[in-house]
Amino acid sequence: MTSRNKRLGLRTGRRDWLWAVAFCALALAGIAGAFALLSGGSSSNSSGDVIATVGGVECQRNEQLHYHVHAFLAVIIDGQPVEVPSSIGIRPDCYFWLHTHSPNGLLHIEAPERRDFTLGQFFAVWGQTLSATQVMGRTVDASHQIQATINGEPWAGDPAGIPLNDQTDIVVQYGPPFVPPPEYGW
Repeated sequence: MTSRNKRLGLRTGRRDWLWAVAFCALALAGIAGAFALLSGGSSSNSSGDVIATVGGVECQRNEQLHYHVHAFLAVIIDGQPVEVPSSIGIRPDCYFWLHTHSPNGLLHIEAPERRDFTLGQFFAVWGQTLSATQVMGRTVDASHQIQATINGEPWAGDPAGIPLNDQTDIVVQYGPPFVPPPEYGW
């Protein structure tokens, strides 16, 4: 160290150079991390930010609005309507492509591209059972059955296979009794 550097308290040498490089690298990493955190991704990003997958339905950081349609669901157990709650498929960290915003039975199908989704996938996101022999924990037996309709027309197969198409009224009933299916009124 020269006497001038000693008087000014300056150090020179390889170790000091390494510290400077390390500091710059950390500063750049911090700036890049802050930018990524603040940008939060993009709703047009269909390849990243997948937080979870349930029943083949992804949960991504942002709502995916490129394919955005709606279907109506009514569930009736023993003649009584069951509320389809708000915020099914909405978590603090992500939105499933199938979700609800309010408790009115309106299902939002919001995906990065057009895809074929089924009622069974929505029930999987909801955490409820749905099959040809079960709905919401109730099982078909000698005195109970499951009936489903799409736009007022009977569905003959497994209700889990009902397609979620735009402006479709879907009613799943477990009973008897069976009541006239409600309509959303698009």
